[in-house]
Amino acid sequence: MESFKLHLLRLAREGKVEVPGVPVRGYTLVGEEERQDRAFYLVLEGELVIDLPQGQYLHLKRGEAARVTEPHRLVPVERAVLLEVG
Repeated sequence: MESFKLHLLRLAREGKVEVPGVPVRGYTLVGEEERQDRAFYLVLEGELVIDLPQGQYLHLKRGEAARVTEPHRLVPVERAVLLEVG
């Protein structure tokens, strides 16, 4: 079995997080994005607001995560570095 250490924040800033066998994407979010799909988000740096249907929202800070199962909009507070799974 191969062992390795990931520097998720550095890799996500560069936009090239790869974990064998896991659908992971790391990136810096600088503007709003509309999403239709399900996802799991982990905030590595900054803050993120996730607008949900019916006027609801999630506010995530560094180290917090959320699983979203409905259409949503990602809104960074200034900028946010995210790890997205799924």
